Amino acid sequence: MLGMVYMKSDDSRTVRQQMDFPLFEKIVTAGLEKQLHLGVQLSLANDERQVDVAFGEVRAGVPLSPGDSLSWLSACKPITAVAILQLVDQGKFSLDTPLNLLLPQFRYGPAGEVTIFQILTHTSPLEEFSTGWPAADWIQVLDSIAHHPLKNPWDDETDAAYLPSVSWFILGAILEQATGQDYSHGVQNQVLLPAGMTQTTAAGSKREVTLYDRVSGKLESSAYQNRLNARQPSPGSSFCGPARDLCRFYEQLRLSQAGKAGGLLSAALMKEMTQRWRKDRFDQTLQHKVDYGLGVIINSSRYGSETVPYGYGENASEGAFGHGGSQCSIGFTDPERGRSIVIIANGRPGEGQHQRRFRQLLAALDEDLQNLPEWS
Repeated sequence: MLGMVYMKSDDSRTVRQQMDFPLFEKIVTAGLEKQLHLGVQLSLANDERQVDVAFGEVRAGVPLSPGDSLSWLSACKPITAVAILQLVDQGKFSLDTPLNLLLPQFRYGPAGEVTIFQILTHTSPLEEFSTGWPAADWIQVLDSIAHHPLKNPWDDETDAAYLPSVSWFILGAILEQATGQDYSHGVQNQVLLPAGMTQTTAAGSKREVTLYDRVSGKLESSAYQNRLNARQPSPGSSFCGPARDLCRFYEQLRLSQAGKAGGLLSAALMKEMTQRWRKDRFDQTLQHKVDYGLGVIINSSRYGSETVPYGYGENASEGAFGHGGSQCSIGFTDPERGRSIVIIANGRPGEGQHQRRFRQLLAALDEDLQNLPEWS
């Protein structure tokens, strides 16, 4: 079951060749046999090349290719974060600006004093709850968030709780307010197109993206499937595209951090984005200590590489940063090692199975890459 790899040379010509990832493939195959997924995409890049490979099927009888779109779920969150930070760079508002100065719904509600910084670091007292999306439109969603009680008790200096969706609708609305564009077009113009993410979409348009959940030992169409085609997307979970697009995004962030031309953010703001602003805090949602920058998870293996959720592998450097997607994906860049890695599976097997699966995939990939001089 050898996948096709597309290697991009430094003169921008694309050549097709076969490449073995035997240990990585072995873990993928074991997952197929256990009905954890039907297929897995892998994309990795460094200064000289990008390699994209796919194993298994996108659906029964249809081979998965590196160009097929898969759901990223929360692995897309750094895209919205970058779009917001670009507006900070432009002086539209600051990280300390409260919501009551940005959105009319929050002028008088309990969440009015929550800041952009608190949202991006998941240190706000906002509470995750069912907003009614996708049946409810954004106006209804924002109204419900603005009037929802804050967590009490809550200590801004010590408490932390990852919010999968609530705070990201707020960020999406801020983006619309500041740019005068709907969220999908705004993020496309600000982030996706400049990063070369030509196959990635944020809004539903009856996309042919298949996601599965493991139920009673078998894969079934995911409960998330109806959300993928929602008329108005969730800025924290609705993106779909191939792994290679998300890898391009992380390479752009790596370029930005190095201060190289073509990056998405200034080097100064990248330094802000990747600082450990939230450190040594137990996350009430993730049930583990996890460190955050601005919209990205900073490598948190210091709190237990075998237990930290959505980690980047045993050999990732301390400064590696990125984000995972619920039971299906991981994307990160490792500036110290000079490379970016994205893995996306089309099956959600349950949290425990997923964490074991991706730890094994990352360990196998690292061992495979040690046998390739251009990656070791």
